[in-house]
Amino acid sequence: MTGNSPLNTANNSHQQSETQKPLLPRSAWHSQVAYLRALFRVKKALDLSEQEAGVFKSE
Repeated sequence: MTGNSPLNTANNSHQQSETQKPLLPRSAWHSQVAYLRALFRVKKALDLSEQEAGVFKSE
């Protein structure tokens, strides 16, 4: 086979498109970040309410 055969060209373009894709889908990354932000806000609110109530964690 020569280097310019249609099969080699198709394989090369397929390999190039695979290398340009992100490892994780962008939408999943954004939803994960949003979830973690919401979780952090809830934790801060709970910690603040515990602190105001005088309840302390035993560590």
